[in-house]
Amino acid sequence: MPEVTNPYREPLKRPLTQHERDLIKWLIEHGDSRATHLLSQLDRLSVASKCTCGCPTIDFALDGEPIASKGEQLISDALGEVDGMPVGVMLFQTDDRLSTLEVYSLPGTKMQFGLPAIGSIHGY
Repeated sequence: MPEVTNPYREPLKRPLTQHERDLIKWLIEHGDSRATHLLSQLDRLSVASKCTCGCPTIDFALDGEPIASKGEQLISDALGEVDGMPVGVMLFQTDDRLSTLEVYSLPGTKMQFGLPAIGSIHGY
């Protein structure tokens, strides 16, 4: 069977940055209280792919195995700011494994942007 590719994702194989780790930890600690056990996965996560639109959305691999996005469930949702631009930040899990960190521009932009500073993040 041919491999299915997603035109909105670029395969990538790299460790999490410290900023990504800190953001994921914050989202777990301030999200659905039933998901706090997922903190133990942080040291085993890596990046399997990234979004191609210019946003900093990434998909995870756990112990080197990419995690499917089919059936994802939201475990944390917050707002933040990147260079004065409001962004939404969401963390997802699939089958009890962290799967995606999604960061999106609230006003919409075609410009590339990074992750929000932890200090700018807040709930709704």
